Parts: sequence; C-alpha cells; structure tokens
Amino acid sequence: MFDLLALAASAALPQPTLPQVVPSPAAAQPDASGDLVLSGTFTDADRGSYRELPFDVPADVTRMTIEMEGADPAKGIYLVLGLYDPQRERGWGGAIKPRITIAETFASTSYLPGPLPAGKWRLSVAVAFLRPGAVSPWKLRVHFDRGPAAQQLSATPLKAGAGWYRGDFHTHTGHSDAVCRSEPSRNPVPCPVYFTLQAARAHKLDFVSVTDHNVTSHIAELATIAPYFDGLLTIPGREMTTQYGHYNLIGVTDFVDFRVGPVGHKDINAMFDASKATGALVSINHPEIPTGENCLGCGWSAPGTDYKKVGAIEVANGGIAAEHGDKFDDGEGSGTAWWEKLLDQGFHLTAIGGSDNHDAIDGRAGSSPVGAQSAVGTPATVVHAAELSQAGILAGVRSGRVFIDLEGAHPERLLDLSASVAGGPAVAMGGTLHRRAGRPIRGTVQVKGAADHRVDLIVDGRHVALPAGGQVVGSDAAVPFTIAAGDKAHWIRADIRTADGRRVLIGNPIYVE
Repeated sequence: MFDLLALAASAALPQPTLPQVVPSPAAAQPDASGDLVLSGTFTDADRGSYRELPFDVPADVTRMTIEMEGADPAKGIYLVLGLYDPQRERGWGGAIKPRITIAETFASTSYLPGPLPAGKWRLSVAVAFLRPGAVSPWKLRVHFDRGPAAQQLSATPLKAGAGWYRGDFHTHTGHSDAVCRSEPSRNPVPCPVYFTLQAARAHKLDFVSVTDHNVTSHIAELATIAPYFDGLLTIPGREMTTQYGHYNLIGVTDFVDFRVGPVGHKDINAMFDASKATGALVSINHPEIPTGENCLGCGWSAPGTDYKKVGAIEVANGGIAAEHGDKFDDGEGSGTAWWEKLLDQGFHLTAIGGSDNHDAIDGRAGSSPVGAQSAVGTPATVVHAAELSQAGILAGVRSGRVFIDLEGAHPERLLDLSASVAGGPAVAMGGTLHRRAGRPIRGTVQVKGAADHRVDLIVDGRHVALPAGGQVVGSDAAVPFTIAAGDKAHWIRADIRTADGRRVLIGNPIYVE
C-alpha cells in the first residue's frame, strides 16, 4: 500500500516545512560483541526529518550487516534507511527491510554491492511518518565480517537441530551456460536464476548450491531471490573451469582466479590455496568425463594435484546419467572407480553428487536447448549436519557422514554405517576406526525406505558377500556384517542396489587404521 522509497523522498509532506537534518548523536560505540551500536528516540516532532549517523568502517571488511529496531508500520512508525560509503550512495530501504547486508559481490534488495572501503560511512534515517503522540526508541546495529563468515548470503540457520538434509551441489544458470526457452516465443535464452531455486524447492530439497562457471555475477541475484524461498538454504558457489579439469568451490561469494599459467596461478595447488581463506569446500567434478570438443577440460588431469587440499569428489553427475538414459551406473565415467583409487591411497575424500543441471525449467522433458538434462536435485546428496545452515552443511560434508540418493530427494530413505572393534567405541560413516591386529570388525548398515533392495558391502574395493545376499527386509532395517580378524581393511562402505543390481544409494566410507 505504501511506497516507502517515495515516502523517504517526500518525508516533509506531513508538515509544510522542508525536511530537517537533525544533528547526529555521539559517535557509534562498539558493544561487547564488537558490533557498532547507534540508538536514540524519535517523537512526532521528528516527523519529516533525516537523522544523519556517521560511523567508521575498519580495513579488510568484506561484508557489513545492519539491523534496525524501531520501525513498526503497525504502530504508525515508518522509518526509511539510507546508506552512504565515503564516495557514493549505496541504497535506501523501507520498514519492510529491517535487516540489510552489503558485500563485495551481493547486497540486499535496493542496496548496491561493491567494495567496502575503510573510512567514514553514513547512515541516514528518514522519519517518513510517526503518528501524533508516538514515541519510538530506535537502535541500529552494524556488524562487520571478514573471511569465511563473509562468504554466505545469510548466517541465520534455516533449521536448528541435527538431521539429514538433502540438496544439490552442482547447478547452473544463465550467468554461465544454462539455456532454456523463452516465453512465449520459445527461443533459446540464458536461463534466469529464479528457476533453479524454484526447481530445488519443487523437488523437496533442503539446500542447493548454484555453481556457475568462473563468475560472481549470479551471487547478487541469489541474494535478492533467496529470501523468497525461505525454506530453502541457498549456498553460493562457483565451478572453477580449468584446462586441467573442473572443480566446485562450494560456499564462496568472492572472486578466485580460475586460470592456471603465467596470468593466473602457477599450478592447481596454488589455486586451491588461493581459496582457503574463504572456507569454501573444494570438490572435484566429473573426474572421469573425457576431455574433448564436447566438454572442454572436463576430465581431471591437473598434474601434481595435492588431494589433501580437496574435500570431496563428485562421484555421481546428473549430466553423465542423462547421456546414458538416466542410468547412474558405477562403470567408466561415473567417478566411483576414480574416487576409490584415491581411497586406496589413504585419502579421506567425501563422495557427493550433483545434477549439473543447465535447464531448470525443462529438466528431463526433452525440449531443452542444451539437450538431455538431469533435473535439479537428481541425484540428491544427503548430509548429516548439526543444523541447516551453510556452515552446518559444509561441516557435514567434511565429516563424511553423507550418502547420495541417485533418484532424487526421498525423505523416507536413509543409508548409514557404523562399525567397531571389540572393546572400542562404534564409529559412524566418515569416521576413522582404530583396529588392533588380529581383531575382527563388526558393523551395521542401517537402511530405511529401501525394502527388498540389497546391501552391497565394499571393503578396499572388494565386494563382500553378506548373509542372505544382504537383502533389506522391511522399511527400517539393520544389516549386520563382520570382517574377519585376518582380512585386511583400509576402508569400508556400502551401496544399496535393487534386486536387479541397479544402484540407488551410494554410501561413504569408514576409514580403518
């Protein structure tokens, strides 16, 4: 009903005089948390005025969050907040925006992203309207972020509490090479960001990472669209597309150079190191796709790769599956064998999946300008995390308690693994089991939502026979296994297959030392 920006521009309308500039209060002071706090009180005598509030921004800030208390349209208190850096205006927002964020590559709606120069900044509060007799205490809190904390669109968890959360770690929009058909002409056009988030929500995902190739331009759009999908965690990301392979930086908003050579990083490890301060997860994508004219630099061939700097491997890629009739097999090109060879070398690397979707609208409909597609969320990566937040999901992936549902997000499905040695504690999937020589390992594969399927137990790449063929009985089953005292084991994991052998769930290992 109210155009609050227009109200700011005409804040003097309730009075016949021009808007007044009220002298600023004392300088902003940091509180116990280190945030700057500015506060005061408005009365109806302040109606039509602007309160100018200078504050200092220190060096190296990469994200600033400003929270405003006191604007309450239900009580007839309309305040509009403007922000100015040392050189320019950065935006104005009304009472519907009590919390704003400004960062180098993204900002809240009606505010401009860009560098955050150190120096004197200024908040301008327009008292657009107060009801006669109203008294309005107000408070502005300014919070500064650097490093990993600045690499997320929102620090507020969408859901508290530990649980299994389902998502897609690899999607694209028109900011790189996603193409869909326009309305109504049906011409190929760059696919809007909105449709990727819409598809993620429609496919019952808890989180999605948008990983356009090499750019940061999609981050600003994500920041403005994500609040609409407030049940979906949106994780910013980037697919670093090198001539030696592609990998995702998951949980990053800032630019990191994707070039290797004289104009970029000296090698792939230097590129990994350049992103370390962001806290982003490094995940190698589709490592076994052949590099060629149809997929530039797709297969992983970076010389001297230090896999200790890598957190995850994409062992299930929806683009590959779409080319094979939606079959997520474990043969050549799937990434499974490539990953398991690294496990054999002693690396602890979490297996994840990604749709690699390039047309969120048509998905598998067959009319996409970019050909066969796997829908957003197929496969889904299921992460056990302490909470549904960017930090929680990334920590969950690093813990390794993760499985992949090759058929999408099915909340009823679960694959978990635990194992122990006599006298020792049980270790969950992703953990390390310490085994003394001559001791058997006993464990359990927990399976839900996969009745009449079977457990495929894999030890150091060997498929180990289980009693009754490892058949899953009922909707909630615990399938036991034993690794004899004399059998070697460096890693143990389990997949779930249908009766005819098709994989539907991929599990991560327990490591044995």
